[in-house]
Amino acid sequence: MARLVLRPRREARLRAGHVWIYRSDVAGLDGSWRPDEAVTVYDAAGHLLGRGFYNPRPQIVCRLLTRLDEPVDAVLFRRRLEAAWRFRHSLGSDGDAGRVVFSEGDGLPGLIVDRYADVLVLQALTLGIHHHAPALAALALDVTGARAVYRRADPVAATIEGFAEASGWLAGEAGTAVEVEIREGPCRFRVDLATGHKTGFYLDQRENRAAVGALAAGRAVLDAFCYTGAFACWALRAGATRVVGVEASADIAARARAHAEANGGADRFTLIEGNAFDVLRDLARDAARFDLVVLDPPSFTRRKTAVEAALRGYKEINLRALACLRPGGLLATFSCSHHVSPGLFEEVCRAAAGDVGRTVRLRATCLQARDHPIALTVPETRYLKGLVLEAVD
Repeated sequence: MARLVLRPRREARLRAGHVWIYRSDVAGLDGSWRPDEAVTVYDAAGHLLGRGFYNPRPQIVCRLLTRLDEPVDAVLFRRRLEAAWRFRHSLGSDGDAGRVVFSEGDGLPGLIVDRYADVLVLQALTLGIHHHAPALAALALDVTGARAVYRRADPVAATIEGFAEASGWLAGEAGTAVEVEIREGPCRFRVDLATGHKTGFYLDQRENRAAVGALAAGRAVLDAFCYTGAFACWALRAGATRVVGVEASADIAARARAHAEANGGADRFTLIEGNAFDVLRDLARDAARFDLVVLDPPSFTRRKTAVEAALRGYKEINLRALACLRPGGLLATFSCSHHVSPGLFEEVCRAAAGDVGRTVRLRATCLQARDHPIALTVPETRYLKGLVLEAVD
């Protein structure tokens, strides 16, 4: 087994509970390595720090899978999968879709497993996990009792890590259809496993959709960046008087309309096809007013170097949304970039309120769904943050 030796005083992050090792932390690699075999990590004094898969290509060259002197094998994988599955059962989710494995949050860095009814979707985000994907799929089937596993490529991860990964059925009783119907509380949605965003659906917003939907009764709602209309459908189910969705893609807009109809709200749902930035500007200019506005944009940055541009984008959409609120109206606004901290996001919203001249108060703060567990010692696992703001005047 190859030995990955760190430079002096580079082990503090790992001893504090983080699991990432950067290329700049490494003094050297002793012995030959294979992408499907774990390396043993030592500090400069020769003390064992753990084991994980090594890949010299990305900046993060290793993620610890264990801190013990134990094999990284099927036994360890099964133990982690079983623990993850037990944790999900303890949450008492009202629905049949959710996250089963959340990478570092479940002690399996580089692995994502999501459940959609009786089908699992697996994403490999590191080279080592990519090589073990078939075995992990078989174990996940056995642990969860699912019917089949669909592998979903993440092109960004594949490029960074240096592997070619195609989407397709990986294990179990695979069918030809890649569309699955799921239930989320009172709502039903159809998820395209092959082309839908992320692994098909934004599962991390499930609990926030329920919380925001509960505020929608008797209100006129604007759902900007509505994607396939999940927030909109929760609002319709809760008794919103009308919901306006905004979506740039014609194909996705059609799915949002279909979801509104399937959830009994087609007569109260209007969809504007267009860029949300432009539509928000036009609505504010035309003095359109709503009682509840939802802003759930895609990540504006995946790089630290682009944070300033992302903050400008967040400020603009929040400023326009606040301008569209009636007095007493609510803004539910989110950021899913871990490079934008909760403090930074709150500051952006504060600046937007100041620029538009609205007095707002904080009604609630939001996180990702509980089945996306946050490892306190790995702050990057806390990526989704949100605020529910009330326009006082």
